[in-house]
Amino acid sequence: MHPVRRTTSGQLFGGLSRELRPILSLAAPVVVAEVGWVAMQIVDIAMVGRLGPVAIGAVGVGSALFFALAVFGMGLMLGLDTLVAQAFGRGQLDECRRWLLHGLLLAGILTIPLTLEARGGANHLDLLGLDPAVLELTRG
Repeated sequence: MHPVRRTTSGQLFGGLSRELRPILSLAAPVVVAEVGWVAMQIVDIAMVGRLGPVAIGAVGVGSALFFALAVFGMGLMLGLDTLVAQAFGRGQLDECRRWLLHGLLLAGILTIPLTLEARGGANHLDLLGLDPAVLELTRG
């Protein structure tokens, strides 16, 4: 039978404080990006709020369409994270640079179909049963 190993609160919090700084350094950019997304939508609504509910509805639909396409593009790009991290962990900086170039190429290639999808998606918004006034402003 193995003896039970007890952890003191000092050991627990000492380990936590050692790990807290690296975790925060990784989390901070993610938090800033998410706050940026939310702030962008708040500013959009604040800018058109005085124009009435139709304008707010159009901005909401446009933001949702943009966000859906942006999340799709980000999902494809996030596949590179693992490849870059593994190359960096092996100390292969030349491979990190190669993945960076592949990422830039992928982003450039994705820009065209996602932009066309945004334009094409705006033409098919009538299938969602939106109010005609909101639909007209959203397409514009």
